[in-house]
Parts: sequence; structure tokens; C-alpha cells
Amino acid sequence: MKNFTILVVAATFAASSLSVARADDAFEPRSVTVRFADLETTTDQGAAALYHRLKNAAQNVCRDLESAKELGRLQIYNDCIHTAIGNAVAKVNRPAVTAYAVARGVPVTDPKITVAVNK
Repeated sequence: MKNFTILVVAATFAASSLSVARADDAFEPRSVTVRFADLETTTDQGAAALYHRLKNAAQNVCRDLESAKELGRLQIYNDCIHTAIGNAVAKVNRPAVTAYAVARGVPVTDPKITVAVNK
């Protein structure tokens, strides 16, 4: 079964971006499993569908960084989403999905936010 779990380790990212943190809070990273066994990822349509699933998952795991009232956090939220999508696309390792993401300006690298391995 094709599954992919996005695990955003926001502690590293948030620690470098936000100055307020409590040392006694236990960090619990979010994860979302993205299933794509039903998709033919070698086609443009399948690549687009998987990309949109990964994007929705990234928005879900980064949602704590989103704040409509704090403009300064908007860039942090957007960076989290782009990095999570880029990492997920890199881990999925499907050329058509990579091309689709790159065409939309998503850097396909593996820097700050970690994505769990394909199950």
C-alpha cells in the first residue's frame, strides 16, 4: 500500500523563527498520512492529485503557525508549508510529482523540516 506520512518537526523551525517558548512544554509533532495507492503518479493528473494531497497535509501540520491577526507569522507559516511540501515530494521521489511541485515554485529539498519515511 502506498502511504506517506508527513511529520513536521516544527520545533527546530519554530525555535529559529519565534522568540517565545516554554521549556516545560512537551513538543508533540503533528503528522498526517497521505495515501496515494489510488493514483497513477506517472501521469500529469496523478502527479497533480498527489501534490494537492501533500499540500493539504502540509497546511494541516503547519496550521499552528498560521495566524490571521499576526502578519509576522504569515511568512513562518508559508515557509513551513513550502518546506513540508518540498520534503514530502523529495521523499515520495516521483519525477512527475517533483516536476509539478517545481513548476509551482516549491523548492524540493530537505532542509529544516523533516518528513517521515515512506511506509
